[in-house]
Amino acid sequence: MPKIAQYKEKLLNEFEAKSDDWTYGHFESRLGELRSGSSYHDAKGIIIDAHKAGKWPETVKRYLLTNYRTHGNVSCEFNSVFSDVCSALSPAEKSTWGINW
Repeated sequence: MPKIAQYKEKLLNEFEAKSDDWTYGHFESRLGELRSGSSYHDAKGIIIDAHKAGKWPETVKRYLLTNYRTHGNVSCEFNSVFSDVCSALSPAEKSTWGINW
């Protein structure tokens, strides 16, 4: 696994430590503050890389679940990661997030 850039680690560490009800939008906004010109496409790559690295599980989970709650699905790039996240959810968590599978 290639090393994750320092600004990405800073962002992921920051959100992993949060205890409030942040959403994927907050993550994307903060990314834009840390790295001018960044977009949601960049955020997608960061979340996928974080999952592949096996780190920042709460950040990956919350980013994807808040995205799913808002849109009713996730981008195709997230299918595998989202499946992994959902398979680890309890029935109560699935119900809370509106996941019916």
